[in-house]
Order: sequence, then C-alpha cells, then structure tokens
Amino acid sequence: MEKEILIYACREHVEMAIDDFVNKKEVAPQITKVQSEKCSYCKEDAEYVIKE
Repeated sequence: MEKEILIYACREHVEMAIDDFVNKKEVAPQITKVQSEKCSYCKEDAEYVIKE
C-alpha cells in the first residue's frame, strides 16, 4: 500500500504543488483549505492541502 501524499501549499506555490502531486500519483488531487500548517515549499503559512 502506497503512503498517502499530503502537500501543504501557500497561495504562491499551490500550482506547483498540484503539478507535483499529479506527476507522482497520476490522479487528480483533492484540494482543501487549511489553517495552522506550513507550506511544504517555503514554510510560510499554508492555505491549502493537496491530497488524494
């Protein structure tokens, strides 16, 4: 069983996160608003989580 991929993204990096997710999983992601998380790319406050 594959490990679930969670990518947290700020507004600046959300498109990059979606592209990375699709490249790894080859399926469309679920995009949900989040609070109290940090962006996986820049460590600023994340606005979204990209997951399966």
